[in-house]
Amino acid sequence: MNRSTVAVIGAGPAGCTAALTLHKLGHRPVVFEREIFPRYKVGESFLPGTLSIFNRLGLQQKIDARNFVKKPSATFLWGRDEAPWTFSFTTPQSSPWVFDHAIQVKRDEFDKLLLDEVKERGIEVSENTSVSNVDISDPDKVSLTAGKADNQVEFDFVIDAGGSNGPLARKLKVRHYDEFYKSFAIWSYFRRADPFEGDLKGTTYSITFEDGWVWMIPVADDLYSVGLVVDRSKSSEVKEKGPERFYRETLAKATRAKEILGDAEMTDEVRVIHDWSYDSEVYSAGRYFLSGDSACFTDPLFSQGVHLATQSAVSAAAAIDRITKRKDESEEVHAWYNRSYRETYEQYHEFLASFYTLASFTEPESAFWSKRRISESDDGRLNRKGWFERLAASSKDGTVSVADFRDRAATMMSIGRHQRTELSDEFTDRELEPARVRWISQLTKRLNRIKRLQWNGAEVVLKPYYKIDPETFTLEPKQVLANEDGRDMIKWPVEEEHREILSRLLKEEVGYKELIRELGDAGQQEISSQIVIRLMEAGLLVGFDKNGERVLIQDRLRFDGVGTEYEV
Repeated sequence: MNRSTVAVIGAGPAGCTAALTLHKLGHRPVVFEREIFPRYKVGESFLPGTLSIFNRLGLQQKIDARNFVKKPSATFLWGRDEAPWTFSFTTPQSSPWVFDHAIQVKRDEFDKLLLDEVKERGIEVSENTSVSNVDISDPDKVSLTAGKADNQVEFDFVIDAGGSNGPLARKLKVRHYDEFYKSFAIWSYFRRADPFEGDLKGTTYSITFEDGWVWMIPVADDLYSVGLVVDRSKSSEVKEKGPERFYRETLAKATRAKEILGDAEMTDEVRVIHDWSYDSEVYSAGRYFLSGDSACFTDPLFSQGVHLATQSAVSAAAAIDRITKRKDESEEVHAWYNRSYRETYEQYHEFLASFYTLASFTEPESAFWSKRRISESDDGRLNRKGWFERLAASSKDGTVSVADFRDRAATMMSIGRHQRTELSDEFTDRELEPARVRWISQLTKRLNRIKRLQWNGAEVVLKPYYKIDPETFTLEPKQVLANEDGRDMIKWPVEEEHREILSRLLKEEVGYKELIRELGDAGQQEISSQIVIRLMEAGLLVGFDKNGERVLIQDRLRFDGVGTEYEV
């Protein structure tokens, strides 16, 4: 049996998930953690897809036994004078590991649960052990210098899951700080019972105000994490006033957050994080992988931090497993890891930009909101982001404008908008159903107008790619649709018969209804419409109505970790 030894730096969610996945796949991970658990950590709110990963790693029973706060949704008071809206996690359970809720946790408790499980499964763990150097110069191995005695230890691979100060990430000097999300966070905790029952109980709140936005997370039955995300220009004010005074005075401006807190008492110190949003030029190469916050981090508006960590950890472990078995595929596997990780990160980045742009038109002018508005297609702060390059190209050819981009957030808000202008126990998830049905109906009508679909290219090509098996976590070779120029759609793998169906578009007139029927007959019944929509979003398909006019389908704001289809 092919078996690798893997150094895992860091025992947070990324490190523990990587270790558990490697162990599941038959490899030998060794975890190095510079602290002793339990230890304090922020990032207390999860997504359903994160629970899904832990479920498939065999942790469900232990998680359930802790009775963590159940999170049914995320609720937003987003934009001045806007009604509340809720992003509900309600979804059909299409598989045993699909969840309609997430959890909120105290990270010291949750992370220790993970690390204890790693130890119980016989995985070697060295706590209170810093890694001072990682040598990746040898193409056949990696060497770590660790511990107070600076011991040299050799491994086949290394995963740096050491957070924002990960030793390999620092050594590589591949990090780029974000010019758009130049923010910092300042937060503390309040003794406050959840003020709502019913379908709002356990929800998180994201609340805009003139200087930024507030997160409110119920991390226990009577405890809220309350954080402010403000512009980096406020740093001098923190130094002048001190963290606590700045925090209290700035929080007082967020009147809608204060209404929820009432007269709650602050129960902890005030903490600050400055290194806010960044990514890396490269996430993996040779015998190393960057995972979690060592690789990238962005504004946590949608609670994606732990999900990015766990999803990347599973991906890194699956990649190592594949390279161990098929060394000749190393280059292709690294290309897959780098692309899939970057696109997942950019989905969140794009999502946030749309919501920030929308709010910037409703909140009073301030350093925060004026700097977080995208109003033109040549915004130099975003020139390294693939999603912005696509938006700029669409804006220039007239198919999509910057205003359309802002409206994506408005569309999502309209689907989740409450019937009342104030938060209320009367809110139920059921009241969102008419808006969901209306949105799906409008999309379906628009798609049904398409009488001719045009393939963007001279050929329909099957391109090799990889997907992680949802049960075994092995990385499997698949094929995806592409054109001769390399433009592709990687969400859904396909077979030759699907390529042949799409190839008909090059010589025949085929409408939307006919195409999804043929794809359905070829075994893609449940996702045939999704395949067509994704192909249109990828720029591979263009639709025209009976008069030859182009039918535009608004790109959806998407991110991993919610719904019925997780990337991992």
